[in-house]
Amino acid sequence: MEKPGKIYLADQRGLIENSSIRRYSTFNFESFFNEHKTAFQNLFIFNDDSVAAGKLNFYLAKENSLHLFMPITGGIDIVAKNNEFSVETGQVQLLSLEKGEVLEISNPYKSDVINYLHLGIINDFALVKDQLFSFDFDKNPNKLIDIISGYKFPFKLTAGIFAGREEANYKLQEKSNSLFTFIIDGAFEIEGRLMHARDGLALWDTEDVEFEALSNNAIVVNLELFV
Repeated sequence: MEKPGKIYLADQRGLIENSSIRRYSTFNFESFFNEHKTAFQNLFIFNDDSVAAGKLNFYLAKENSLHLFMPITGGIDIVAKNNEFSVETGQVQLLSLEKGEVLEISNPYKSDVINYLHLGIINDFALVKDQLFSFDFDKNPNKLIDIISGYKFPFKLTAGIFAGREEANYKLQEKSNSLFTFIIDGAFEIEGRLMHARDGLALWDTEDVEFEALSNNAIVVNLELFV
């Protein structure tokens, strides 16, 4: 029996584009609204942002929330709470923001466009410090890597790069938890669903999730949301 879930197709995301940024939003964000693109559990932002060389953009926190920034190509500089953060590929920056705080996110390169994922999770209770996490796909091929995990976090973040026909199984910590998975590159079959680059999939009421890569260098990132 097919496990309950919802697919968020890449070509149905919201698009905001100007001379500085091209932003694809999986969920409703700022001027993009669609009644079928409401937040999934506490995950209310999943943006795929590309910033032009030397340009910057801003984010105003409208909720007490945790934010993850994961560069896909290049790196980003972030200014938050009078602190500066530099994040490169192979790293994820976690920032804890209070309602009303503003982030400045910039592309430090003079001639290259950069691309990063921005995830936002509503967080009213857990006290989580700003932290930088690193991972290495090259040393851990064909498996899901724990990037952020532990009792103090209200979520778990994993990712992996796979060769074609390689398989993986993700076991949720609790059946009451839910999983949001996003294909960065390539194609996967996930619980009988065919997923392509930049597609997202929300799953719930399950204990484990099976993945099969359908192309080489297929990359997936998973966010388990705790109850």
